[in-house]
Amino acid sequence: MRLSKQFLKIIAEHTLATPKKLEALSRIDPQHIYVENIRALIGGTSWMAKLICDTAVRQGIFAKKVQVLCPDGSVARTLDAGQPLPETVQCWKELDGELEPVSEPTDRLDKIEFYAMVRRAA
Repeated sequence: MRLSKQFLKIIAEHTLATPKKLEALSRIDPQHIYVENIRALIGGTSWMAKLICDTAVRQGIFAKKVQVLCPDGSVARTLDAGQPLPETVQCWKELDGELEPVSEPTDRLDKIEFYAMVRRAA
Protein backbone atom coordinates (compact mmCIF):
# COMPACT_ATOMS: atom_id res chain seq x y z
CA MET A 1 0.00 0.00 0.00
CA ARG A 2 2.94 2.33 0.65
CA LEU A 3 3.83 2.22 -3.05
CA SER A 4 0.29 3.28 -4.02
CA LYS A 5 0.43 6.26 -1.68
CA GLN A 6 3.86 7.25 -2.97
CA PHE A 7 2.69 7.04 -6.60
CA LEU A 8 -0.43 9.10 -5.88
CA LYS A 9 1.64 11.67 -3.98
CA ILE A 10 3.98 12.10 -6.97
CA ILE A 11 1.04 12.59 -9.32
CA ALA A 12 -0.67 15.01 -6.94
CA GLU A 13 2.50 17.12 -6.69
CA HIS A 14 2.74 17.45 -10.47
CA THR A 15 -0.88 18.17 -11.33
CA LEU A 16 -3.32 20.87 -10.37
CA ALA A 17 -6.16 19.45 -8.29
CA THR A 18 -9.15 20.35 -10.42
CA PRO A 19 -12.50 18.62 -9.85
CA LYS A 20 -12.12 16.79 -13.19
CA LYS A 21 -8.65 15.51 -12.26
CA LEU A 22 -9.77 14.48 -8.78
CA GLU A 23 -12.61 12.52 -10.37
CA ALA A 24 -10.12 10.80 -12.70
CA LEU A 25 -7.92 9.96 -9.70
CA SER A 26 -10.85 8.45 -7.84
CA ARG A 27 -11.55 6.08 -10.78
CA ILE A 28 -8.08 4.55 -10.77
CA ASP A 29 -7.98 0.97 -9.52
CA PRO A 30 -4.32 0.19 -8.71
CA GLN A 31 -4.69 -3.25 -10.29
CA HIS A 32 -6.37 -1.95 -13.47
CA ILE A 33 -4.72 1.29 -14.57
CA TYR A 34 -5.66 2.33 -18.09
CA VAL A 35 -3.76 4.88 -20.19
CA GLU A 36 -6.96 6.93 -20.51
CA ASN A 37 -7.20 7.29 -16.71
CA ILE A 38 -3.64 8.63 -16.55
CA ARG A 39 -4.28 10.89 -19.55
CA ALA A 40 -7.31 12.41 -17.81
CA LEU A 41 -5.33 12.80 -14.61
CA ILE A 42 -2.37 14.64 -16.12
CA GLY A 43 -4.45 16.57 -18.65
CA GLY A 44 -2.06 15.58 -21.42
CA THR A 45 -2.13 13.42 -24.50
CA SER A 46 -2.59 9.65 -24.70
CA TRP A 47 0.97 9.43 -25.99
CA MET A 48 2.29 11.20 -22.89
CA ALA A 49 0.18 9.03 -20.56
CA LYS A 50 1.45 5.84 -22.24
CA LEU A 51 5.02 7.11 -21.88
CA ILE A 52 4.45 7.64 -18.14
CA CYS A 53 2.99 4.14 -17.76
CA ASP A 54 5.78 2.49 -19.73
CA THR A 55 8.36 4.38 -17.66
CA ALA A 56 6.66 3.09 -14.50
CA VAL A 57 7.00 -0.46 -15.93
CA ARG A 58 10.73 0.03 -16.53
CA GLN A 59 11.14 1.35 -12.99
CA GLY A 60 9.30 -1.63 -11.50
CA ILE A 61 6.31 0.38 -10.27
CA PHE A 62 3.79 -1.01 -12.82
CA ALA A 63 3.42 -4.34 -14.57
CA LYS A 64 1.93 -4.34 -18.05
CA LYS A 65 -1.01 -6.73 -18.59
CA VAL A 66 -3.29 -7.81 -21.44
CA GLN A 67 -6.92 -8.90 -21.26
CA VAL A 68 -8.50 -11.04 -23.97
CA LEU A 69 -12.20 -10.20 -24.34
CA CYS A 70 -15.00 -12.54 -25.36
CA PRO A 71 -17.40 -11.32 -28.06
CA ASP A 72 -19.85 -10.23 -25.32
CA GLY A 73 -17.13 -8.04 -23.73
CA SER A 74 -16.43 -10.26 -20.73
CA VAL A 75 -12.82 -11.01 -19.85
CA ALA A 76 -11.77 -14.46 -21.03
CA ARG A 77 -8.14 -14.31 -19.89
CA THR A 78 -5.68 -11.90 -18.28
CA LEU A 79 -1.97 -12.34 -18.95
CA ASP A 80 1.27 -10.49 -18.33
CA ALA A 81 2.28 -8.57 -21.44
CA GLY A 82 4.92 -10.46 -23.33
CA GLN A 83 3.45 -13.85 -22.44
CA PRO A 84 2.27 -15.74 -25.48
CA LEU A 85 -1.49 -15.64 -25.92
CA PRO A 86 -3.27 -18.97 -26.04
CA GLU A 87 -4.62 -20.00 -29.44
CA THR A 88 -8.15 -20.23 -28.03
CA VAL A 89 -9.99 -19.09 -24.92
CA GLN A 90 -13.23 -20.29 -23.40
CA CYS A 91 -16.21 -17.97 -23.59
CA TRP A 92 -19.86 -18.57 -22.83
CA LYS A 93 -22.65 -18.37 -25.36
CA GLU A 94 -26.38 -18.71 -24.85
CA LEU A 95 -27.78 -21.64 -26.83
CA ASP A 96 -31.43 -22.62 -26.45
CA GLY A 97 -31.73 -20.56 -23.26
CA GLU A 98 -28.69 -22.11 -21.56
CA LEU A 99 -25.08 -20.98 -21.31
CA GLU A 100 -22.66 -23.27 -23.08
CA PRO A 101 -18.86 -23.04 -23.15
CA VAL A 102 -17.46 -22.13 -26.56
CA SER A 103 -13.81 -22.03 -27.66
CA GLU A 104 -13.00 -18.78 -29.43
CA PRO A 105 -9.82 -18.18 -31.46
CA THR A 106 -7.78 -15.54 -29.64
CA ASP A 107 -6.60 -13.84 -32.83
CA ARG A 108 -10.21 -12.81 -33.63
CA LEU A 109 -10.91 -11.33 -30.20
CA ASP A 110 -10.30 -7.83 -28.86
CA LYS A 111 -7.44 -7.26 -26.45
CA ILE A 112 -7.00 -4.47 -23.93
CA GLU A 113 -3.67 -3.41 -22.47
CA PHE A 114 -3.59 -2.07 -18.93
CA TYR A 115 -1.18 -1.67 -16.06
CA ALA A 116 -1.17 -2.90 -12.48
CA MET A 117 0.81 -1.56 -9.54
CA VAL A 118 3.51 -3.98 -8.45
CA ARG A 119 3.26 -4.98 -4.83
CA ARG A 120 6.68 -4.82 -3.27
CA ALA A 121 7.62 -6.47 -0.01
CA ALA A 122 7.81 -3.96 2.85
